[in-house]
Amino acid sequence: LFGCCDCRLLALQSLSAIQAGAMVMFLLRWPCIAAIVAIQMIVLAWFLWAAYEIRLYPIQQYGYIIHEFDPWFNYRATEYLAKHGTAKFFKWYDYKSWYPLGRPVGTTIYPGMQMAAVAIYNSMQVVSPFEVELQIPTVIKKMVAYLKKWCKKNALPFFPSLPTKLSHVHMSVNDICVTMPAWFGTLQSLFGGLLAYEATFSVNAAISAIGVMAFIPANLMRSVAGEFDNEAVAVTAILSTFWLYARSVRTPSSWPIGVLAGLSYIFMVATWGGYIFVLNTIGLHALLLVGLGRFNSGVYMAYTLFYVIGTAGAIQIPVVGWTPLRSMEQIGPLGVFLGYQVLGFCDFQRRRQEMRAKEFVLFRIKIFALLVVALIALVAMLMPMGYFGPLSSRIRGLFVKHTKTGNPLVDSVAEHQPANSAMYRSHLNLPLDFVPLGVLVCLFNRSNGAYFLGLYGYVAMHFSLKMSRLVLICGPITSMLCAIWMGFVIDFIMEPFLLLLGKTYPAETGVLAIAPAEKDKEADQAAAKGKAKEPTSGKSKKGKSEKSSSSSKDRVKSEQEWGLADWEEDFRPGGMAQIKRTIKMTISNAIPDDAWQGIMEARRSWRQDKLVHLGRAGFSVLLIFYLLYVSGLGMQITTFLAYCDRNAQGMSHPTVMKLARGPDGKTIINDDPLQGYKWLSKQTPKDSRVFAWWDYGYQITGIGKRTSLADGNTWNHEHIATLGRLLSGSQKSSHSIIRHLADYVLIMTGGVNDDLGISTHFARIGNSVFPDHCGDDDPYCQKYTFHGGDRHQPSPMMKKSLVYNLYMHGKQTKAGADPKLFEMVWKSPRDELRFFKVLNVSQESKDWVANPENKICDAPGSWYCVGQYPPAIKKFLSKRNNFAQVEDFNKKGEKSAYTKMIEKQKYSADL
Repeated sequence: LFGCCDCRLLALQSLSAIQAGAMVMFLLRWPCIAAIVAIQMIVLAWFLWAAYEIRLYPIQQYGYIIHEFDPWFNYRATEYLAKHGTAKFFKWYDYKSWYPLGRPVGTTIYPGMQMAAVAIYNSMQVVSPFEVELQIPTVIKKMVAYLKKWCKKNALPFFPSLPTKLSHVHMSVNDICVTMPAWFGTLQSLFGGLLAYEATFSVNAAISAIGVMAFIPANLMRSVAGEFDNEAVAVTAILSTFWLYARSVRTPSSWPIGVLAGLSYIFMVATWGGYIFVLNTIGLHALLLVGLGRFNSGVYMAYTLFYVIGTAGAIQIPVVGWTPLRSMEQIGPLGVFLGYQVLGFCDFQRRRQEMRAKEFVLFRIKIFALLVVALIALVAMLMPMGYFGPLSSRIRGLFVKHTKTGNPLVDSVAEHQPANSAMYRSHLNLPLDFVPLGVLVCLFNRSNGAYFLGLYGYVAMHFSLKMSRLVLICGPITSMLCAIWMGFVIDFIMEPFLLLLGKTYPAETGVLAIAPAEKDKEADQAAAKGKAKEPTSGKSKKGKSEKSSSSSKDRVKSEQEWGLADWEEDFRPGGMAQIKRTIKMTISNAIPDDAWQGIMEARRSWRQDKLVHLGRAGFSVLLIFYLLYVSGLGMQITTFLAYCDRNAQGMSHPTVMKLARGPDGKTIINDDPLQGYKWLSKQTPKDSRVFAWWDYGYQITGIGKRTSLADGNTWNHEHIATLGRLLSGSQKSSHSIIRHLADYVLIMTGGVNDDLGISTHFARIGNSVFPDHCGDDDPYCQKYTFHGGDRHQPSPMMKKSLVYNLYMHGKQTKAGADPKLFEMVWKSPRDELRFFKVLNVSQESKDWVANPENKICDAPGSWYCVGQYPPAIKKFLSKRNNFAQVEDFNKKGEKSAYTKMIEKQKYSADL
C-alpha cells in the first residue's frame, strides 16, 4: 500500500515538474519571441540602410553629377518635363539631337522614370523645409554605438548611426535624378525580400534576401547614385510586379491583388523596354499553373485582371502603342490570356451543369477546338495585312548563337555580347554557389510563388547567357535563391528552440489529419459492424474481413479524404489536378500499413515529441558551432562584403570624371571630358552643331547644351551609319559633307572613350549603308585596320581617314588635321578630348535646315515635323541604301553585305 502511495506521489511530482517546466517555457516564450522580432527588425533596418549607403559613393566622391551616356538624356528629358509639363512633353520634337532630322522624344521614350522623378520633385515642393531635433534615450544610443563598433570589428559594413535630427529640404531636379537610383535600389532590395517570402513564407529568408540584394554587384551595376538609367527604376518595378502577381495567385481568394499587379506592370512598361521579359515570365507561369493542375477561379481572375489592366495601361504609352496585341514577342501571353478565358468559361459551365469528369474533358476539347479554328482563321486574315510585327534585332539576338543579329550597330555594342562564366562570377559571386540549394528548397515548398521563382531563374539565365547586359536581371533571383537557403538554415536552427518554448505546427489536413490509431479504430468499428450483420460467417470469411480492414487500400477512399491544399479551390475533375490526386492516392495506398504508421509516427515525433525537440536543439547548437568556427563561411561572407564594397566604389566613377594620380602621387579628379563639355557650353555659339560619334550625343546636348548629329538611341541606323562613313572616310571627302551639317567635330582621345580604338566599327557600320565604302566583298571592312595592332602602322584606308588624322594631330606624326579644312580650337589639359572647328561652313545649308518651311509635318500645324538633309548633300545620300532588317517590315530595303554574311554563317552553323 505504501509502495503504491509512493508511486502516486512520484507520478504527481513528475506531473507537477512537467507543468512547472511548461509554465517556465511559456513565460520565456514571449520574451524570446520579442527578442527575435527585435533582432529581425534591427537587421532589416541595417540591410535597408546598407542598400542605400553603399550606393552613395559617387555623391561622396564627386558630388551630384549624372553618370554614363543615356542618363544624361534621361536627365535632360526630366528637366523638360518638369519645366513644360506632360502635355508638351509628349509633343516634344527635339531638334537639338539627330540633326538635321530631329527626334520625336514623346513617342520614342519610356517616360516612367522621368515622370517618377518629376512627381518626387513636385511632392518635395509641396512640403515646406523643416528641421526637428530628435531626442533619443541614452540606452538606445549606447546600444547602437556598441552594435556599430561590433559590426566594424567583424568587417560588417554600413551599420546605421542614429540620426540627430529629422529634416526636409527642397532638392533640385538634378539632385533628385542623381539620388533616385540609390532610392530605388533600396526599394529593389525590399521587393526582393517580399518575393522571397512569397515563395517560402519565411521571414528569415525575406530578410536575408534584402541583405544579399543590398550588396550583390549585379544589383549595384545600374543603381549607384548618378546612374539615372531606365534599369535603375525598372528592376524595382519588375520585382514589385512579380511580387504582387505571385501574391495574387497564392490562394484562390488572393485574386484581387491582381489589380495591383496590373498597375505595377503599367509603371514597369512605362520605365523600360524590358517589360517584355516581365510579361512573358508571368505568362509562362500562368501556363505552368495549368500544367501543374493548379488552375482555379482565383488564378483565372488574378491573371485576367493583371493582363487586362496591364495591357490597357501599356497601350496608352506612345512608344508602346498597340504592340502588346501585334508584336510576336508578346503574342504568347495574349494566347495564354485567351486560353484562360476558355478555361474559365468551361469551369463556369461545369459548375452550372454539374458535369462529371468525362463530360468535362469532352466539353473542353470541343471548346478548345473551336478556339484553335477561330485563331487560325483570324491569323490567316491578319497576316497578309502586315498586322503582326516580327521580332526585333535585339530580341532575335536572344535566340541566335553568339547574338549576331545581322545589324553591325547592335553587334558592336559590348553589352549585347553573350555572358560567360567569368562575368557571372564577377557580378554574382558568392551567392551563386548557393543557388542550387535554394532551388531544392523551392521544390520542397511547392508553392505557386516557389514555382514562379524557379521559372524566373530559368528565363533570366537563358537571356543573360545571350546578352551580358541582362546579367542585371540575374542579380535579384540569385540573391533570392541564396537567401531562401539561408532562411531555411536559420529556420532549421531556430525551430527546435521555439518548439520547446511552446510553438506548435499548423494542424494537419486531409489524410494526414487522421492519426494511425484513429484509422485502426475506424477499421475495427467497420469490421465489428460487418460481423454484427453476418453472425454466421465462417472463420475464413472472418479472416478475410480482418485483412481487408487493415489493408492499405482503405487508407484513402476518396479525393475528399485526401483533402485540399492551400492553393486549391475545389476537387476539379477531368484535368491535371485530378490526375495528380489519383497518382498520390495510389502511391499512398500502395505503402504497407506498417511503413505508413512508421512514417506517421516519425512525423508526429518530429512535430510533437519534446525529447526529439531537445535532440534537434542540440544538433542546432552543433550546426551553429560548425558554421561559425569550422566551415569558413564567416570568412567567405567577409570577403564577399569587401568585394562588393570595392565593386560599388569601382562603379561610382562618372564617365566625365574619374580618380587619378597626380604628379605628386596624390589622388586627384580627372575631369577632362567635363571641362570639354563646359567649354562647349560657354565658348561656342548657342546654335552650334557638333559632329561626333553617336555615343557622345547625349552628353553633347545634356552637358554641352549644343546640337548633336546623333545620340545614344539606335532608332535610325542609316543616320548613324552616315556618321561612321564620314569618320572613317578621307578628310577631304568627309569635310565636303560635314561642312553642311556641323560647326565643330568632337574627337575622344581617352576621356570618355578612344575613338581610334573603336573606329573599325565606324567603317563596318558605314559600309552596311554605303556599300561603296569598303565594298560588298569586304563586309567586315578589314581593309580599315592597323597592321599588327600598331597605331603607327595604319592601313592605307585608315591613314587617310578623318578620325585617324584628327586623333593623331599634333602627336609627332605626319598625320594631322588639314589646316584648310579643320582647326583644333580646344584640347583638354590631359589631351583626352579635342574640339576641331569646321572651316568654310555652309551657312546656306544651315539656314535651309532651320527654315520651318523645309520640315515635313504629318499634318498642317502639327508638332510632328521631321527635318530634312540640306540639298547640297543629296548626291552623297543617293549612294546610301536603306538598311533592311527583320523588324523593318514597313521598309523596302536591301540587305547589306554584312547581314548576308551573318545569315550565311548562321545557315552553315545550323547545317
